[in-house]
Amino acid sequence: MYTANARMSPAPLPVTTPKHFDQGGVIASVETFVVQQQLDASQQFEYSQYGYKDRTLLLCRIRCENGLEGWGEAFGPALIHKATIDRFYEPILKGKSPFDSGIIWEALYNRLRDHGQKGLSIEAMSAVDIALWDLKGKATGMPVWALLGGKARERLQPYATGLYRRGGPQEIKHLAIEAASYVAQGFRGVKVKIGFGPDYDVAAVRAVREAVGDDISLMVDANHAYNASNAIRVGRLIEKYRINWFEEPVPPEDIAGYREVKAALSIPVAGGEAEFTRYGFSHLLQERAVDILQPDCTVTGGISEFQKIVTLATIHNIQVVPHIWGSAIAVSAGLHCAFALPDFPPCLYPPEVMLELDQTANIFRTKLSLNPVTVENGYIYPPTDPGLGVKVDFELINKYRID
Repeated sequence: MYTANARMSPAPLPVTTPKHFDQGGVIASVETFVVQQQLDASQQFEYSQYGYKDRTLLLCRIRCENGLEGWGEAFGPALIHKATIDRFYEPILKGKSPFDSGIIWEALYNRLRDHGQKGLSIEAMSAVDIALWDLKGKATGMPVWALLGGKARERLQPYATGLYRRGGPQEIKHLAIEAASYVAQGFRGVKVKIGFGPDYDVAAVRAVREAVGDDISLMVDANHAYNASNAIRVGRLIEKYRINWFEEPVPPEDIAGYREVKAALSIPVAGGEAEFTRYGFSHLLQERAVDILQPDCTVTGGISEFQKIVTLATIHNIQVVPHIWGSAIAVSAGLHCAFALPDFPPCLYPPEVMLELDQTANIFRTKLSLNPVTVENGYIYPPTDPGLGVKVDFELINKYRID
């Protein structure tokens, strides 16, 4: 027979309050900064949807009462993101602990849920969430990859994103020269922008492959310029050039089109940079519309949501390759997530995880961090500083801010 004492619950374990809580480490302020770099004529470029004459982005700084600060970034229309964070998200954040990031995420999402489960509000949330992870890392003295469960690899292989269309009678020749320059710098992979019609696309891919040789990974990105039939036509014309993946062949809403392209080509199909949250990616994965999933931390809801998307990807055994586009903060957020990625699929000799490194003119990528990410002998190694590891040059922000 059990006695009353035997049925009693054991005494609760003592709770140790983290030191940063004792120091009043709750959120005291949320600041947003819109910065813009004008590109000169030689730096301007275009992809299939848009031409870049400037680099404009939204940075977010969240400060705690104990003096710690975290930085985040949102992809997309910076002035709209600033208004969203300042008006709707800041009141929710003040007084909260950065360690409540999961609860905060749900509160921010629900605040504008009736008006945008995708798009601008989620991109603005991404900046906030990334800043909270930066804060958590600094509060614990740990890099973000450690907080995400540890590093699954000791190095990452970056590939160069460039090779945009710049126009002119010698543009194909210039693409070949640019591609060869990336290989000379140590990159083992390059990505070329297509989506300008079969003639241009084939000429560009052929010139780049001939310039880099057969041992370099070559990806193509149409930025959803085609419908399924035209994407298939282009894909069949470039298949012989050993393409690692065909990125965004059709618009992100066209899931059936993705499946048609995927079924028709031997080239793996990639997508997801224009998708949002676990809800959107769940549909993409259930439909098995892509071979390679490309969530972006500054787009899809931050690092918190990136991790949930990765969990969904493991269920479907679909490889994840982070999409990265922006400043040193965006690069660092993607870097930490990439180090924490599981292997797809788990095996004795898994393929190396490739990391996107934009090579177009962007002073906020090259100069914003006083300790920038470096490539050593063709690889990037894990950062060891707490948080994202970005030491922000605030003088640069003040010089280029337009808000």
